[in-house]
Amino acid sequence: MKVFSQIRPVSLREQVAEQIRTAIIEGRLKPNDHVVEAALTEQLGVSRTPVREALIILEREALIVTVPHRGAFVRAFNEEDVEALFSMRTTLENFAAELVIDRLGDQDYTYLEDLVDRQRHYIEQNDFKQVRSTDMAFHQYLISYSGHPLLMRSWEEIVAQVAAVLYLRAEAQPDYDEYLAISDHCAILDAYRARDLEKVKAENRRINNRVAAECLSAVRVLKGRADGSAP
Repeated sequence: MKVFSQIRPVSLREQVAEQIRTAIIEGRLKPNDHVVEAALTEQLGVSRTPVREALIILEREALIVTVPHRGAFVRAFNEEDVEALFSMRTTLENFAAELVIDRLGDQDYTYLEDLVDRQRHYIEQNDFKQVRSTDMAFHQYLISYSGHPLLMRSWEEIVAQVAAVLYLRAEAQPDYDEYLAISDHCAILDAYRARDLEKVKAENRRINNRVAAECLSAVRVLKGRADGSAP
């Protein structure tokens, strides 16, 4: 039995990309912010080459938009983007359900239930960075368990965008009820334990439709604030 996986060295460009990605997801870099190469090289203590390479990575992930003769900017998600992201997320999660529902065992359920417990703990501690992390880890586990390379690659293409959009919801609704995600995850787990594929799919659709609606509302609220037409 293989106990360990090989350690993969992380390149400088990947380290830079991760720092910028995290700043976007956590809202420290906001939509339409100008991402200035010179400022990044100074703050990160690296040359311009890994910064430029990192920005190319983030442009492929659709977190950065490059405007000719102006530079790189943090992507501002619109309503169509939100609808597309969550419809794709539903499709990917339901495909994963088809692949994993008959393979999940007691250890898997114990791990997923532990994630839910940790998420509840972080909510109680107001540690919303870890709340987001455990939330995404729950869904990531089911996707990864599928072992389907194209499914996992498709998920990786949207996961950072979803995280960035969820931050917009948090910014627009600082009093958002984070315990809704606990109820959502428990409902998904109950359906998986019952080996009820159609119920799992229905829960995924219900949850993603609700979260999409919440994020659409957030996009409108934040746009209104930027335009001066909303508080």
